[in-house]
Amino acid sequence: MPRLVASLGETSFGLFSLAWVIIGYLTFLDIGVSRAATKYISEHLAEKNIDGAREIIRTALVSNFILGVVGGLAVVTAAPFLMRSVFKVSADLEHQAWLVFCIVGVSVPVLLMHGVLRAVLTSFQRFDWINSINALVTAIQWGAACWLAWSGYGVSAVVLASVVARMVAAAAYAVLVFRLVRGSGRYRGWGLVGLLKLLRFGGWVTVSQLVGPVLVFLDRILIASFVSLGAVTLYTVPYEAMTRLRIIPSSLVSTLYPALSERGTEGETTNLQRLYEGSVRYLLLALLPAIAFLLVLGPDILTLWMGAQFAKDTALVLRLLAVGTFANGLSYVAYTALQALGRPDLTGKFHLLELPAYVGICLFLIPRWGVAGAALASTLRFVLDAALLFWAAQRYCGCSLRRVWMQSMPIAVVGSLLGAILLGIQFVSHAQLVRLGAGLIAVSLYFLAIWWFVLNDRERPVIARALSIFRQEPAS
Repeated sequence: MPRLVASLGETSFGLFSLAWVIIGYLTFLDIGVSRAATKYISEHLAEKNIDGAREIIRTALVSNFILGVVGGLAVVTAAPFLMRSVFKVSADLEHQAWLVFCIVGVSVPVLLMHGVLRAVLTSFQRFDWINSINALVTAIQWGAACWLAWSGYGVSAVVLASVVARMVAAAAYAVLVFRLVRGSGRYRGWGLVGLLKLLRFGGWVTVSQLVGPVLVFLDRILIASFVSLGAVTLYTVPYEAMTRLRIIPSSLVSTLYPALSERGTEGETTNLQRLYEGSVRYLLLALLPAIAFLLVLGPDILTLWMGAQFAKDTALVLRLLAVGTFANGLSYVAYTALQALGRPDLTGKFHLLELPAYVGICLFLIPRWGVAGAALASTLRFVLDAALLFWAAQRYCGCSLRRVWMQSMPIAVVGSLLGAILLGIQFVSHAQLVRLGAGLIAVSLYFLAIWWFVLNDRERPVIARALSIFRQEPAS
């Protein structure tokens, strides 16, 4: 980022960022087709119906290609108006901006098909292929962008290189998908029934995709309106820091979604419940020490990172958001279960239900308590959302948490001991680095206690095998 900003200049870099904002937002044209494709392909694979999976793949690809062409043409058609009236592009950048919008328009159908191809690999649970290609292409994308900018090329060339890298990723995914599904008979055509099934499922997913950003960014808009622009920074920094913890549940559910879709077929009720319970339990085990650490020692991190005054102004915000992030992280499993088991309408309806309630809470709390009120409003929404999702998963999908609560008691005991140790560290030492170092040691002891006193003899070998990838030595 620093090299790109320095080489392109702030104005051109702003145009580069704008291009990716447009591309990112236009992915809503997918209207949930990729998510639906993952579900239905996983179901077909569970039934050993590879031909059915092939039909879903073709239908999803054709659907997203058509939607992408429509979206791309809309971008190119609206480009002159956007440049002159919306984004106020300066005269010296108009040619570059026109090229950027044309490149974005061409990229939209390819990127929507890229989403479907990635969804197919997800259904086959080939996360090794997905992550290898994504890591390589991302490195090439940003490396090429920096080199082009440093060499004096315009922003349109930088955007083109980034888009081409994504196209290469889509082509690589296509080759791998062909390897997985070839030789299993011919498609029986692009079925209208299959398309309607994808769109019916994806429609409610799209509702969540459209309402979700409003729920995420509304608090910042209201903070700017009722408090100040400076207060937005005081809220955004701890909020964005806390959201990084979501890599834990999001990584889990990316593999959980196709697995739950497979087990949602007839005769898999027992395995489904076991997978659901285990996912919640392991997520609780992983999130608890991170949340406890941030609740107690989070202000020390803010002090070292942003300064003492900033930490003083945002410590309460961080702690409130830590509670909300904990509830939100656990709810990922219930959210994924509802969509994998064919009830995306419930997640969409919950988001529509939460929106007016959240607006009301924000309008009440933010004018009175500023950024702390915004953090409390977000935490209340996260808790409400988690309660609704877990209730719906049990009511409509038969996914119960009854045994999870009993199995989680040892985790709660060890977590409470960790919290007590962290509080003791905070009162014993006044040196921030010492407290943080001692806190990390306490977290390490937490995981050792979990290993020996919480996990059973069946779980330890499985986890050891999963972790062995990090200590494998390359072949000589």
